[in-house]
Amino acid sequence: MMKRIVLNIFALTLFSFSFGQTNNELERMGDAAMANGQYSNAVHYYAFILFKIQEGEEALYYPYEITTAYKEPEKNEDGTVSPPENPTSDQVELIHKLADAYRLADDYKNAEIWYAAALKNPKEEFPYAQYFYAVSLMYNSKFEEASAQFEQFQQNNGNPDNQFYQLATSKIASCMFALNPNNTKEGITISNPGETLNGGSTSFGLQFVSEEYMLFSSARTSDIADSLLTEERNPLELYMLDIYILNLNEDGSFGTVEKFPFSINSGEYHEASAVISEDGNSIFFTKMDPNNRNETKIYASRKFNNTWLAPFPLDNNVNMDGFRSMNPELTADGKTLYFSTNRPGGEGGMDIWMTTIGPNGETTEPVNLGNQVNTFDDEITPFYHDISRTLYFASGGHIGFGGLDIYSTSWNDETEWWREAINVGAPVNSSRDDSYYILDNELKTGYVTSDREACTECDSIYNLSIHCNKIYQVNRPEMKFFISGYVYDAATNEVIPGAKIEFKDVSYKWEHFEMVADENGYYEHELIPNLELFMRASQTDYFADKAVVFTLGATESKNYTQDFYLEKIPKGEITIEGIEYDFDSAKLRPESEKILDNLIEFLELNSNLTIEIRSHTDMRGNDEYNLKLSERRAQSVVDYLVDHGIPRERLVAKGYGETMPAEVPDASGNIVTLTPEYIEALPGQDAKETAHQRNRRTAFFVLEQN
Repeated sequence: MMKRIVLNIFALTLFSFSFGQTNNELERMGDAAMANGQYSNAVHYYAFILFKIQEGEEALYYPYEITTAYKEPEKNEDGTVSPPENPTSDQVELIHKLADAYRLADDYKNAEIWYAAALKNPKEEFPYAQYFYAVSLMYNSKFEEASAQFEQFQQNNGNPDNQFYQLATSKIASCMFALNPNNTKEGITISNPGETLNGGSTSFGLQFVSEEYMLFSSARTSDIADSLLTEERNPLELYMLDIYILNLNEDGSFGTVEKFPFSINSGEYHEASAVISEDGNSIFFTKMDPNNRNETKIYASRKFNNTWLAPFPLDNNVNMDGFRSMNPELTADGKTLYFSTNRPGGEGGMDIWMTTIGPNGETTEPVNLGNQVNTFDDEITPFYHDISRTLYFASGGHIGFGGLDIYSTSWNDETEWWREAINVGAPVNSSRDDSYYILDNELKTGYVTSDREACTECDSIYNLSIHCNKIYQVNRPEMKFFISGYVYDAATNEVIPGAKIEFKDVSYKWEHFEMVADENGYYEHELIPNLELFMRASQTDYFADKAVVFTLGATESKNYTQDFYLEKIPKGEITIEGIEYDFDSAKLRPESEKILDNLIEFLELNSNLTIEIRSHTDMRGNDEYNLKLSERRAQSVVDYLVDHGIPRERLVAKGYGETMPAEVPDASGNIVTLTPEYIEALPGQDAKETAHQRNRRTAFFVLEQN
């Protein structure tokens, strides 16, 4: 479930009344607040009525005198509020409604208590109270209890086609995932950086910009007015989201905080979730109408003459009317924009999409990242780590710890699409909502936004225990990479002692080196991050073997295993199957050139070999003519190889005409020589023609191995 950041207009709404309100009217207002997504407001309406009913009084309410009309309910030591023990029928309905309101306001501690009361007092109008009770338990890290409640809900519901029955199955899997200790990553620490970042009612979405400053979003009071047009303070400034600059000291520590320039932040709308281009001249951010969550769009602004120009909304490829678009993320080259939207064509809820963006903010038709990334639930806050080519995002639909979790996916060059999403694990993820995960280039330090800690002033004028977002620092252990393996004889599977293993970084960031396998054919070595490594294993009297290993894109320590299998160099020649020429000609056919490309790759790998290219004909035709034709054909192959980079001194062209008939296995597996006599004795013309074809061959023979 997506973290809801809403403006609390409850105080203004209350103070606008001229007359007292009855219970029914207040309940309707609570219902309206629920429908409009103002869930914490609904908590207050429902709680106000409930506790006045408990006192046996009609809920009356007078402007500016709320403390005399409403006595704040008594709290438990943990800040929760207890439901009535013996509720009336009217109270039962309010208990169910209040449980829903607490849950949707992300106050799962209270939601758990009130859903427990709702289960003791079931009501047909609320058939999924047990499911949401289990959800609340899960969000409170009570995974075993939650799993049991989900299972009980399925038994009571009994309809596998029911949406919540199916959701319960997914939630049970998430509970098992959370209980698995392997999904908690060792060495990662999470810490609260303090009030510099986390002052105010909420802070989230920290973004790297430069060595001088970072960006984040927050709702807090500020010494700077919202607009150049007025110096008047917004009475609800504590709950209005704006974009802030976090200045960094020379040692990288946090310095002062200041509001982003006036042209970006307004006094009437939420501005948040911003990203700045690498050249520092473009900013993209989310703008939301606090009274209409569907009016959530991505805006951009350009810097001209050191001044930010008036923001403008991106076009319909990003902002589709009637749908929400948010959380822009820009790649380092400034060409690809990732964002989250609930526009049609997705997997459900908010999805991650991508578009190409031009120099003037024009965009191409967006592409949904598909079901490897997106689910029926919400996917938001994309962050692309350019060096590792990894996309991080928050999702409520994949298997995880509860709420929104952070997941990663990397680009697959073979499929040219994204790999399956992977949960990054605890402690980055918690049972609450975790989002806006970012990492530095070295993957050592990052930040995550989470509501895992309770606060007492997040859009709650009665301080009912509402959760709000804070920014947490993530410190990761230094990544370690090791590679090890054995070198084997490909035919016998016996180890080859003393084989040479060469390591070459194709990006040339790492110095090339080589090592020798021990007497057991074993080798091991430490690698470095962000490496695209070409490896070659070789030994005397064997053809070499190769492998490519990537630490590029790896986001945690890993031990790689890479074995090599070397083929023995044969004593005789090796036929190059499929080499064909035009009739009575030495010209290679196009399909032959494709086969020779494979030979080029083989010779590049085995760069220490000198070979003889051999061409043979069948026995038909003049002997001298066949000999000269085979020489021209052998030379044609050599010329092709030289033209494609193989040194001529490694190649010898030799034509043998019909003097060396092929040696092949017969139907019984015995090796026979295709002499004229053997061919003439074959039954049928087809068998004879096949034998002639085997004699018309091109082969190579290893002359020398340096």
